Amino acid sequence: MFASLAGWLQERGISFRADAPIAPHLVFRIGGTVSMLVSCSTPAQLAAVLEKLGAGKLPFLVLGGGSNIAFPDGLTRAVVVLTQPAAGGGAPSLAPDGLSLRVDAGMRNQPFLSWCAANGVGGFEFLSGIPGTLGGAAAVNAGAFGRCLADVLLGAETVNAAGKPESVAAGDFAFSYRSSRFKLGSRTLLSLRLRCDPDDGAAIAQRTRENLEYRLARHPSYRLASAGCFFKNPLRAGVKTSAGKIIEECGLKKAAVGDLAVAEEHANFLVNRGRGTFADLQRLEGKIRAVVAARTGIALEREVIYVSPEGKKY
Repeated sequence: MFASLAGWLQERGISFRADAPIAPHLVFRIGGTVSMLVSCSTPAQLAAVLEKLGAGKLPFLVLGGGSNIAFPDGLTRAVVVLTQPAAGGGAPSLAPDGLSLRVDAGMRNQPFLSWCAANGVGGFEFLSGIPGTLGGAAAVNAGAFGRCLADVLLGAETVNAAGKPESVAAGDFAFSYRSSRFKLGSRTLLSLRLRCDPDDGAAIAQRTRENLEYRLARHPSYRLASAGCFFKNPLRAGVKTSAGKIIEECGLKKAAVGDLAVAEEHANFLVNRGRGTFADLQRLEGKIRAVVAARTGIALEREVIYVSPEGKKY
């Protein structure tokens, strides 16, 4: 099924590897192998590969920063397309009025924030400390400090499941709390159009730094393998409440299965202490869900994306 794709990639000088380990490309470091791993170094390569995959109806998914996802332990029978940092396509493009910009979905959040400070572009400081890419952040409606991507997104350029380009408005994302139609869907984000606020660069840099320091003081070290907040913050008596606080109240602060453990710094972070497996992760998730449900009646909902052996996100 993947042999013809390999030949096509070779002819175009696009890097790929068959039966490749996926864990090194994931922040969580959890996953076995994938049928094929394709690395796109430019937006043009990415668009061409997606069109080829869509036309051939091959199972595939696209990874940016790999920060909010875990793969099964065995073989995932799908093509995984990596958007390497070079695929960001350079600096964002600011509109003449300075009130909006276009940025490639493959650009990582932290370099984007540095560019914003250098160019007096405010409104995105809430992304400080959130790993991954702008496209991934939009797909999961990432947010912090009272703001999220839904607050700033104007529209996007995408590729549909058939490999054809589509321009969509913000309303097409169907945003909800830490989710959108793109989180588990088959369309791929190529670039985003974002609303921004002109401001003093030094002030932007200061807010970005303060937000990062706040997160560093309260979250596990970014040197640890973790997918960030694992569960969505649930409603408790009609009020949104910290999932981490609930997990800690249930006595699960030091819970562990194999090399997967609840972080001491923040109970809604699960950390991979070295050789954690997908099976370990599922067992630890099940234990946390069961204890919290039994003691509080709250059904925790997972925020992190899982991938099936067939390459489907769920």
